[in-house]
Amino acid sequence: MKHVLSFPCFSNRTFQIGLRALLFTSCGVLLAACDGGVADSGLGAGGARSGVAGADNGGSEPHPTTLVFVPWEGIELKPKMTRQLTVQATPVGPFRIRFALEGGDDAVLDASEVETDAEGFARVTLTAPSKPSTFNVRASSTSAAQVKLGVSVSASGFTTLRVQPSYSGQRRITEWTASTRAGARCSDLEGNPPPDGDRTAKAKPDERLVISKVPVNVDLAVTVRAGHYIGGCVNVPALSEVEGNQVLVYTSDRPLNLGAPGLLLSLGASDPHPAFAQLISESATLAESALLGDAENDVAALLDGMRDATSPANREAFNVARAQYDWDGALAGTFGKSAARRLRDPAQRWLSAGLLALGAPDALVGQVQALGNGVSFTPRRVAAATPSSAGFPGLFQGTWSADSNDVLLLGIDLSWQPSRLVTALAVAPALLEFPEATSAELALSLSVDCNAVGQALLTYGANPGNTAFASCDHTCAMSLCRNAVAAAWNRAQLSSGAQTATLSITATGMAAVGDEAQATTLDGSWVGELRTDSGTAQVSGALSASSESP
Repeated sequence: MKHVLSFPCFSNRTFQIGLRALLFTSCGVLLAACDGGVADSGLGAGGARSGVAGADNGGSEPHPTTLVFVPWEGIELKPKMTRQLTVQATPVGPFRIRFALEGGDDAVLDASEVETDAEGFARVTLTAPSKPSTFNVRASSTSAAQVKLGVSVSASGFTTLRVQPSYSGQRRITEWTASTRAGARCSDLEGNPPPDGDRTAKAKPDERLVISKVPVNVDLAVTVRAGHYIGGCVNVPALSEVEGNQVLVYTSDRPLNLGAPGLLLSLGASDPHPAFAQLISESATLAESALLGDAENDVAALLDGMRDATSPANREAFNVARAQYDWDGALAGTFGKSAARRLRDPAQRWLSAGLLALGAPDALVGQVQALGNGVSFTPRRVAAATPSSAGFPGLFQGTWSADSNDVLLLGIDLSWQPSRLVTALAVAPALLEFPEATSAELALSLSVDCNAVGQALLTYGANPGNTAFASCDHTCAMSLCRNAVAAAWNRAQLSSGAQTATLSITATGMAAVGDEAQATTLDGSWVGELRTDSGTAQVSGALSASSESP
């Protein structure tokens, strides 16, 4: 009659192991007493094979009576996975434990023999084989004590995928990003390039681009991008767990765009074009002539302006004093040789100098932005002048396009009032000559010397030394002079009347591209045709643009 001993399950694993070791010891002693044999149990449901043996009484080397894997259940690993295995020897002592593999193909143990520590544990590291399999790890001592641990290696469900981007464009690449999206096709993905998938990898252009843990047995959409300005996608059938999976992804440039805030564009008539210079100069000549108004000379124009600036009640008194005391002759004598062009000479000097600013590469600066299917151009400055003072509208519309080499083409028609442009350009030279002035009008009054004008009229006036006419003293006469000069400059500004000049521009340049395929810089040139009431002229120059404000 057989007696079966049963033991309840315990939640405390340490207690279970100790109890099991005690049972192994008891069984070993009984078996050794009966026939000196060795009991070797089969592979248990938990995957552990445990063994016991009696002491080798014939040898002098100490040895354990039992060995057990901790934990003793069988383990499951993925291919190439590593795991530390622990064996406990009973009783505790300095024992040599030998480890060996039974099967496992290319599985590896980092040691074949390990000595137990002070607590009776011996440890070894197992590297699982590269393919699914089942095998045992055997631990044994110099005695017949041994134990086996069952190991199962199952498929991981993942693989690695090397992605090779193919790009034939000219944009600079600093890093590639590849990704996979399981169960998707490229046609399902939105965006250019589409958002990254579940698994991603990054690499420099000269490095391997490898995505790890790519799921197998499912179709993939594989995307590749550089920033967000180059992209590509390819559909890949379900992969297997074999090594060497790779895919070639053709990539292309994302179309160039003029996203906000657009580009700050600079251009100027930097190429010599005599016909253009002549046509622009005609506007300056017209403005200079307008300083005279209806007068025959500069002195008469100045006195006419002072008369018009006088209050209506005193205007007749001004006319009488002018004729009676010969103010025209008095001022001509005061000005000397410069009397004939007292107004026009400084104005001509500043107008001519101002026109030179149109030849600078940044003579015209404005913001270029996408506007619907076209483009808008908002002038920011014309040389040193504001666009409004130079007679420019606030906004122009044009066209743009870009080819596959990121060459940007712009087409814009600019227009302005000719006399407003030339007088606005003259302000900077005028203030350079008279730094104390705050406007061209004030600079011109300083050049004319309204202080000397007031003194001359006071000397040759109705009450010499006190008043020039009526109650107008020196301060009054100076004020009338300044007002007359301001009125003369205003005539120059408005001398072109309703006439407008139009410059049709075609600009081309190579664009540098930002992360979102937006143009960040532009270097190129432009050609144009200027049209005024006097004729047409060709013009051209350099062009540059930047996304950064100056």
